[in-house]
Amino acid sequence: MKYVDRDLSWLAFNGRILQEIASDDVPLMERLKFVAIFSSNLEEFYKVRVASHRFAQKYKGDKRNKYGYRPSYILQQINNLVGEQQAMLGKLFYEQIVPGMASEGIRFLCGDIDTANRQLIENYYDAHFKHEFELQEITNHHSLHLKNQAIYQLIIADGRTWLLEMDYERWGRFIKLEQNEQETKIVQVDDVFKYNVHKILGAEAQTYAFKISRDAELYIDEEQDENIVRKIKKSLKKRDTGLPCRLLFNEHIPFKYINALRIKLDLDMSSLIAGGRYHNYYDFFAFPIFPDKPHLYNPLHHELPCRPLDESNDWYKTIRQKDVFLSFPYQSFDYVTNFLKMAANDEAVEEISTTLYRVSKESEVALALEKAAQRGKRVFVLSEVLARFDEESNIYWGERLEQAGAQVKYGIEALKVHAKVFLIKRREQGQLKSYAYLGTGNLNEKTARIYADHGLLTADERYTNDLNEVFRYLKDVSYQPGFKHLLVAPFVLRLQINKAIKQAIKKAQEGEKQQLQIKLNSLEDPEMIDLIREAADNGVMFKMVIRGICCFAPLSKKQEQNVKIVSVVDKFLEHTRIYQLDNEQTYLASADWMTRNLSSRIEIAFPVWDQDVRDLLHNQIKYQMNDGLKGRVIAPDGNNEFVKSNNKMTSQAYMFELVAKLTEKYRNEGVQKQKQKR
Repeated sequence: MKYVDRDLSWLAFNGRILQEIASDDVPLMERLKFVAIFSSNLEEFYKVRVASHRFAQKYKGDKRNKYGYRPSYILQQINNLVGEQQAMLGKLFYEQIVPGMASEGIRFLCGDIDTANRQLIENYYDAHFKHEFELQEITNHHSLHLKNQAIYQLIIADGRTWLLEMDYERWGRFIKLEQNEQETKIVQVDDVFKYNVHKILGAEAQTYAFKISRDAELYIDEEQDENIVRKIKKSLKKRDTGLPCRLLFNEHIPFKYINALRIKLDLDMSSLIAGGRYHNYYDFFAFPIFPDKPHLYNPLHHELPCRPLDESNDWYKTIRQKDVFLSFPYQSFDYVTNFLKMAANDEAVEEISTTLYRVSKESEVALALEKAAQRGKRVFVLSEVLARFDEESNIYWGERLEQAGAQVKYGIEALKVHAKVFLIKRREQGQLKSYAYLGTGNLNEKTARIYADHGLLTADERYTNDLNEVFRYLKDVSYQPGFKHLLVAPFVLRLQINKAIKQAIKKAQEGEKQQLQIKLNSLEDPEMIDLIREAADNGVMFKMVIRGICCFAPLSKKQEQNVKIVSVVDKFLEHTRIYQLDNEQTYLASADWMTRNLSSRIEIAFPVWDQDVRDLLHNQIKYQMNDGLKGRVIAPDGNNEFVKSNNKMTSQAYMFELVAKLTEKYRNEGVQKQKQKR
């Protein structure tokens, strides 16, 4: 095939998460976090991607997708790959993680539990759970409706069947049975019931865990004559009744019982996915923490200072003098939220405009905007209500900001707004002066602690004038914006990337060495892949860091030689997008090279004019391309072979040093300026 399918490529990415679980170089409890990440990723994958294939297969005639694959084929390949990965996860969990915890005095009781510990479990059940649950007999039920993602125990006794819903919100999932200086014994609620079901239904009763995952697509009715917020609110309720896309069950359930359950749930055989005794491994995010065992965790993250702002008595003046570059999570996102808070309380600030894509529930950004609106400032917020799984949070903050007096818009028809920017207008000496933030990651202080992203605080009119054009369009889509410096999708971003690559082809044909460096989360757009192939065939070199989906497959020897792709999976989620499209200019961007980003979203790529920052970005890609500890070579076979390199540090450790050197250089420049003034 001409392209790697995006979903099979994504499964290869989740395979890189498995590699972190297997790595002895990763602290033990961090490996457990990767277990949770792997499971969480897979859950979303089934709710979104697998569900879309099942929908296409059932309602659209199993037609080939843009990569040339039929849904039926993709679903078969997914089942095979996920089966292999789930088996590997179980092996790693039971043969490495659980024994590793036991050696550290953390006894995680699971599987077949010995008699002495069963007695502890029975005692706990008698004291805490004896009257805290209800069984539902389903032996003669012809149909069932079960909650999306909830864990159920199927209980079998004397040929009859019952259901027990695992109410983790009420009970918790992990229970400390016993704790002393030598060890802590932890058990799952599932096993509290498993080893006490005989008290209810007799000695022969058996329990088996299973769960349903449903289609998470909202399928908004475009014909309804009502606003988008009401449509979304109605559709969110349907997620619990969406088309089932997976029935994950304990592989030891006798077939006649799982088949009967399948029929009651109106599922086809392809929906059955055999798994282990326990599900929802993403709950391990909430596994008890052991602060007395710091060696089991990554060292506490030390945030680097931003010298220009830390040593400034007037942030506006500092930003006017020079753009302030920020790199998260190496530096604190508080610099961004504090600037917004400062603007909210500043009498001279008249207007704040921003885009919000994924907002944390306790958003400091949204609170600052609320304060600004309450103080009478003009506040415009584009709250993207179609940000999947963040719809409720975005609607909540949108409505709250409206109540505070802000103008809120919930997206643009036919376009998602994915840009991460804000614009502040401040009255200075009788004129309005603009200040802006442009970033590669969401305005979300929670994710900024674990996502690796870059941002820029600026007063440079080359940025702010173009950003003003963006917001004029967002407020009134009939307006025709014009851009001189920002590359904004869907207006000019694809066009300018194409132009830059074609220019590189021309120069390469004339004998000039051409090397483009690109960092993305995903490379999926067929048109862009074909252009990369054409360029590679003409001698253009590509060094690409692509964390997740990569649909590129070389079709010639030159493409194989000239396109080098690496993925880095490490402590922080690599999220920055960097385009070095020629020897002169480098961009930071919100957009991956996916069809949706380039053609059907509002995205912004912004040029980096500061040579020191450009050097940092180029070095970031260089170190990631040569990361022999956390870098994997991306190839169509999905084998995830590690990069061959003698580097002694991870690229993220190098990145910490690069940011530290840059901020120290800024500090020294400031000291020199002060000396010159004296």
